[in-house]
Amino acid sequence: MNIRFALKSVGTGLLVMVFGSLAWSQEKTGLPEFFGFYALDDGHNVAIYEGQGSEGAKSTVVNGYSIPQNSKFQDTRPQIATSARFMLFYSNSGEMIQSMSLYRLPVVRHIIETQTATAFSPPTRQVVDSPNVSLLARTPELAFKLLAKPVPNQPQMVELVASPKLTPGLYVVEYSPNGKDGWFATFAVTSASEAGTPYCLDLILPGGPGGLFFRANSELAANVPLLAPHDYSQCDSSSQSSGSSSMVTSTESSTSSPGLDPIPWTDPATGLQWTRADNNSNISWNEAVDYCKNLNLGGKSGWRLPEIEELKGIYDRSANVPPTVRPELAGMNIQFAPNHVKGNFRLSGLELSITGKPPAEELAFDFGTGKERSLKSDDKKWRKRALCVHDPK
Repeated sequence: MNIRFALKSVGTGLLVMVFGSLAWSQEKTGLPEFFGFYALDDGHNVAIYEGQGSEGAKSTVVNGYSIPQNSKFQDTRPQIATSARFMLFYSNSGEMIQSMSLYRLPVVRHIIETQTATAFSPPTRQVVDSPNVSLLARTPELAFKLLAKPVPNQPQMVELVASPKLTPGLYVVEYSPNGKDGWFATFAVTSASEAGTPYCLDLILPGGPGGLFFRANSELAANVPLLAPHDYSQCDSSSQSSGSSSMVTSTESSTSSPGLDPIPWTDPATGLQWTRADNNSNISWNEAVDYCKNLNLGGKSGWRLPEIEELKGIYDRSANVPPTVRPELAGMNIQFAPNHVKGNFRLSGLELSITGKPPAEELAFDFGTGKERSLKSDDKKWRKRALCVHDPK
């Protein structure tokens, strides 16, 4: 029996409900018998939240860090394959999925303590802990849409399909009907044929763990807090300790710049794909052109140096992203101005463009001030960088 069904999307816009038609054999899949949130994985009902799963379901030990609890934790969580499907079985499933969200959890490398300046001392920033474990927190970059399909002859059951497809890692599903009440559950996704690359970040806490970060009105006062861009800075995922978490084995994709995240950021406004960081070292205009031309990131070639207008297109005055600091300056008590850029990029200088008339004039963009700059090729005082872009498919 085929049924056509539609649900209206409300709230945050992270949940997209679609029309669909689906033929399902209950005998073949073994649908759950008790209310709960499940994964259907290779003939097993894996109970992720409440419910009663079938025997033989896999589980794994995960290590993590909780911001509200200000502590590391270890837990045994359900383990499913990338091909698993999700099943929501409640009396009000159709309403519930409109308040559900799904995120992949990042790995927190360092916890950074920041202290504001006083009359007697400059602002400071220092590492107070290096957990190197999964962080129980949500970041906008790691959100997934949930596509809903009905189950024929089972009006209380709804199948949920993650979009895009899940890759190996640790995930959290959250049900928040009014923004705070509800439930959440974590689970691990693994694959025998592919390995997950962790999304690594440095967690930035004013006052350090247990400090000013925990005001009663903090946006992070939640079981699974949503991090604003100024609360973290993306770091090099290759520096994450593979032995600190038993849930995922990480590998770095082939690239001519090992420090870059192999997963590019796509600007939803233009479809352009960007490397999540610049080259982080002084570079000439000709070298910048060749750097992007020869870049192979995540198995993808065809990168180029952007036009000046394309750089201006990812400027966002409301975004405050900490800059990448040169190692020789990291130990000094210096307050660095943030970059105002979409996508939480790691930028370390002025970003060169293909626009201009080198060597007489090189046009670059300053994401700290939002201004276009005209540079001379022989001027060595500027920190010239290469941020690469890839055209839409």
